[in-house]
Amino acid sequence: MTPQAPTTPKDRPALSAFSGLGALATRLGALDEAMIELAGCGEESIAHQARELRRQLRGFEPSVTLIGQVKAGKTTLVNALTGWPDLLPADVNPWTSVVTSLHMQPQMRRQDRRSAFRFFTNDEWDNLIRQGGRVGEIAARAGAEDELEKVRAQLDEMREKSKARLGRKFQMLLGQTHNYETFDKELIQRYVCLGDDFWEEADGSPDQGRFADITKSADLWFAGPDLPLPLCLRDTPGVNDTFMIREQITINALRGSRLCVVVLSAQQALSSVDLGLIRLISNVKAREVIIFVNRIDELADPVQAVPQIRASIVETLRKFDGPQEAEILFGSGFWAHHAVADSFAELGADSAKALVSWAETHVTGALAQLSPREIIWHLSGLRALGDAISDRIDKGPGARLEESLGVALGNLRTGLAARTQQENSANAGPRHLQITPQDLVQQFDQIEDRAHAALESGLDKVHRSFAGRTDNARRAFLGRATGSLIKHLEQFGEDEIWTYDPSGLRMLLRSAYKVFAQGAGKTGTDVLTNAANDISALYHHAFGLASDGPAIAPPPLPAVPAPIGLGQTIALDLRGSWWARFWRRQRGYEAFSEDFARLIHEETKPVVETLHQQCAAPHTQAMRQTLSDFMQGQRDVILGLAQQAAAPPAIELPPTAPVNRLKRSAR
Repeated sequence: MTPQAPTTPKDRPALSAFSGLGALATRLGALDEAMIELAGCGEESIAHQARELRRQLRGFEPSVTLIGQVKAGKTTLVNALTGWPDLLPADVNPWTSVVTSLHMQPQMRRQDRRSAFRFFTNDEWDNLIRQGGRVGEIAARAGAEDELEKVRAQLDEMREKSKARLGRKFQMLLGQTHNYETFDKELIQRYVCLGDDFWEEADGSPDQGRFADITKSADLWFAGPDLPLPLCLRDTPGVNDTFMIREQITINALRGSRLCVVVLSAQQALSSVDLGLIRLISNVKAREVIIFVNRIDELADPVQAVPQIRASIVETLRKFDGPQEAEILFGSGFWAHHAVADSFAELGADSAKALVSWAETHVTGALAQLSPREIIWHLSGLRALGDAISDRIDKGPGARLEESLGVALGNLRTGLAARTQQENSANAGPRHLQITPQDLVQQFDQIEDRAHAALESGLDKVHRSFAGRTDNARRAFLGRATGSLIKHLEQFGEDEIWTYDPSGLRMLLRSAYKVFAQGAGKTGTDVLTNAANDISALYHHAFGLASDGPAIAPPPLPAVPAPIGLGQTIALDLRGSWWARFWRRQRGYEAFSEDFARLIHEETKPVVETLHQQCAAPHTQAMRQTLSDFMQGQRDVILGLAQQAAAPPAIELPPTAPVNRLKRSAR
C-alpha cells in the first residue's frame, strides 16, 4: 500500500471519548471470570456452554449510527471520536454515499487493521437504474412521467460513467466484496469518495471514486487501545439525495443499531426542511436518540446563539412529532479535531474567537485545572457526547447482555448444584436417577413440544391481530384523507392544490406495532416462564432434589426492533412540482378520488409490508430462536447429568462430546 495510512497519535496522551464504558467493562469482566470457572468444571455439557457464553461475550460490539444533514460535519466528528483526526477523508465535498462502519477493537494490534468494501447486488443496482430508486417508484405510482424521465436520464448518465470507469468488470463486480489486510486514505477514497451528486466527476487521482457509485458499505477494523470495550461507529449518508437511495441506506443502518446520534449543523440546526430526518428519528425511542449540534465554532457568538438554537430544535420536534425528550448536545468536531491532532495554530481567527467566547462561560472549577488540550477537548462537546453514548450502551445493549449472560450462568450453576447434590447423595449410599434416561428424554420432549406449540399459538394470534390493526389503520387513514379531499374540492374547486399530512397514518401504524410488541412480549414471557418451571420440576423429580433447591430461570426476551421503516418517504410527504402536475392532470371529483385512493393504497402497502416483514416477523423469529436455544441448552445439561448419574452400561459416549446420544434431532 502507499505510505498514506491514517496517522495515529503515539506520543500524545489519549483524549478518550468513551471512558464511561469502563464500569460496564468491569461488570462484564466479572461475568467472564465466572464463565472461565465453569468452563473448567468436570461436567462437559456445562463446561461447553460456559465456553459458548464466553464466545458470545467476546463478540459483543455495541454500535452507534450517526445520521444527519449533508455537510453537518459527521465525518470530522467521527474521526475525532476515534482519536484519528484524519482517519476518513473529510476535506472535500461530502463523499459519504455508503455506510462506513468503524470497528474499534481494544485487543487488536495497530498493524493488524483490515477493511472490506461491499458492492450493490445485481437486483439492488437494477432497481436503482431501471426504476429510479424510491423517487422512481413514487413518481411511477403517481403517474408523474415527466419527473420519472428526468430521474431515468440522470441515472442513465450515472450508469454510463460507471461503465466507462470500470469497463467490462462493471457487471462482474456487482454483489462482490473486496477485502484488504490493511487500509489507507487512498484506498478509502477509491470506494467511498463519491460526491453529493451521483453524476459528478471525481476530482484528483484517476482511482479516486473508482468504485464509489456501486459501493454499498465499507467496514474498517482497527485498534482502539483506549477503549474499555469494542465499539462500532457507523457514518451514514445524509438523507436528502435525489433518488432517496441514501434514505434507504440510512434506514437499513439504523436497524442494525440500538443507538442513534443525529448530527446537525449549528448554521441550520433543524427546521421543516429536515422533515425526512425527523420522520426517521420519530420512530426510535427518545432514550436511544442523541442530538448533537455540530459546528458551533462557526457561530459569531455561540454563547448567545446556542440557547436560541436549542429552543428552535425543541419546538420543531414538538411541531412535527419528533422525540422531544431526546438529549441535545452542542459542540464542534473542528475543535475536537485540533485537540486530538494538537494543532491549535490552525484553528483560524474566527474559530479561535468563538472558542474563547465559549470557554469564558464554560471553563470553571475542575475543568480549569486541566491542560489546554484537555480543556478544548471538553469544550468541543465530544467528551459529553461520548459519556452520553456510553451511558446508553451501559443501560441498553450492555444491560441486556448482562441479564442474558447472568441468567445463563445461573442456570449452569443450577445444573452444577444438581450434580454436586447427586454426588453427595451417592457418597451416602447408592442413589442414582429416579427415572430412566429414556423417560427423562420423553418428559423433556413433552416440555419442549408444549412450549413450542404454546409459542406458535400465541404468536399466531398476535400476528393476526396486528394484521387487522394495520389494515384498519390504512382504511381509516384513506377514509379521512378522501373526506378531506372532497371537502377541499367542494370549498376550493380543482384549481387550488390540495395536500394532506400522512403523519396520522404513521401514528396509527406505530400504535398498532406497539400493541403487537406488547402482545408478543407477554406470549414469550409466559411460554419461557412455564418452560423454565417445567424444567425445574423435572430436575427435582429426576434427581430427587429438594423442592426448595435452585430453580431454572427463563432467558430475557429479545429486544423489539424499532419501526424505522415508518419514516421512509411516501408521495404525500413530497411537495415537489410533480405533485402539482399530478394534481392538475385530474379532471372531475370522481377522478380525483379514484386516483388518490389508488395512489395512497399503493404507497402505504410497502410501508405496512415493511413493518410486518422487517420488524414484526424478525422479532417473532428471534423469540422462536430464544426458546429453541434455551431448550437445547437445558437439554444438553440435564441429559449430560443424567448420563453421569445413570449406572453403567446405560449409555457410553466419547469423552469429548458435550452432547450425548439422547440429544433430540433439530426441529
